[in-house]
Amino acid sequence: MAKANAKTNEKDATRHCPYCDEEIYDLNLPICGACHTKIVYCTNCHEPIPKGQKACLKCGANIAPAKK
Repeated sequence: MAKANAKTNEKDATRHCPYCDEEIYDLNLPICGACHTKIVYCTNCHEPIPKGQKACLKCGANIAPAKK
């Protein structure tokens, strides 16, 4: 049973680019290595946020608009 839980936790720990769905190996990189798109991360749970989202899909935290 412990092996099944370890696999579930390992899968939950992986993150994917919200634009090309490629796995992100170095978390918190500002640009996806596969599609070279700028990635915005949730400040609360550090999940990648798809473009145009106003709240994190994982934790529901509000996303602050980019400052110009």
